[in-house]
Amino acid sequence: MRLWPLSLGPVAFSLYPVRLVRLRQKNFRNLSTPVFAPGPGLTTVVGGNAQGKTNLLEAIELALGGELRNGLAERIAFGQGEAWLHAEIETQFGSSRLEVKLSREGREHRLNEAPASLRELAQLPGAVLLGPDDLELVLGPPEERRRFLDVLLSRFSARYRSMLSQYNRALQQRNAVLKSGFRREGRSGGIQTTLSIWNHQLVKYGGEILSLRRRMLAKLTPLAREAYRELAPGELSLELSETTDPDGFLQALEDNLQDDLQRGATSVGPHRDDLVILLEGREAARFGSRGECRSIALALRLAEHRLLWQHYEEAPLLLVDEWHSELDNRRRGALLAYAQSLPQAILAGLETPGTGAVIEIEAGVWGS
Repeated sequence: MRLWPLSLGPVAFSLYPVRLVRLRQKNFRNLSTPVFAPGPGLTTVVGGNAQGKTNLLEAIELALGGELRNGLAERIAFGQGEAWLHAEIETQFGSSRLEVKLSREGREHRLNEAPASLRELAQLPGAVLLGPDDLELVLGPPEERRRFLDVLLSRFSARYRSMLSQYNRALQQRNAVLKSGFRREGRSGGIQTTLSIWNHQLVKYGGEILSLRRRMLAKLTPLAREAYRELAPGELSLELSETTDPDGFLQALEDNLQDDLQRGATSVGPHRDDLVILLEGREAARFGSRGECRSIALALRLAEHRLLWQHYEEAPLLLVDEWHSELDNRRRGALLAYAQSLPQAILAGLETPGTGAVIEIEAGVWGS
């Protein structure tokens, strides 16, 4: 069963990966041991439920510049005001030191001792985290799939990250005008000039967002399709369900003005779009089994890993939480084959895969 390497036309994969040499942490969730130093190859962190396995993987993901669901404040240990992470990594360009300080106000990053933004950290391959929550990519609401695309695109393009920020700011302003206009008049007469300003801002930034998402999906789909074929039988396809297109965005905003005034919210645009996931031509969320949906979620993350590998010409660090969860022997074997093919990968779960290094964790304390 081959899950790696893939045939990707003229693109050749380099075997040089991001390698985590050492993670230092303080006050991150229930973690107590200050240093985690995995070796090369496959490492599995083994422990019972609620012992800190997920927290450790999330700490690595955050330290390497990743973004997690939910708030950062809850990642700070109970009773503490701040948490601190420090990662030493090796890439094809040498060693780097990444730091992140978490507080109730947000987070601060440093790269090689200097303040750094997420935009600057995106120049490094970072990590890709796979876990049970990824099932929401298939079964969850559209915002989960939009977030998947937005986070992935932001790693490829600093411009996309900027466009998305500007778009969301214009969207908030337009929605505020819609709500105030409805409260005052229930009609559009007195606010059309103000809305016109925000309409053009949405079209300016939203049109580019739509175009970049289409280009990204054209690259992601064949990788996800091949990954799924090697996990399970069936043909996977991905499509964008768009409420408008770049050329017709302005007209759609104007046509939907009365409905938007009633709702107090903008009903068309990339913030309302969805990623449609089809298995054998049928919508996976409606017709797929739970096992099939789990395999699709896994295929999407593996496609993300491969696409980033292709982009950076070195493999991001692969992190897999609950590596055995809801996977039969075929899927487990395929996932392990991929992880073992990488110069470094870190798994976590209730059991070991029977190969590689094993680190046991209990109540946030680990040892070899």
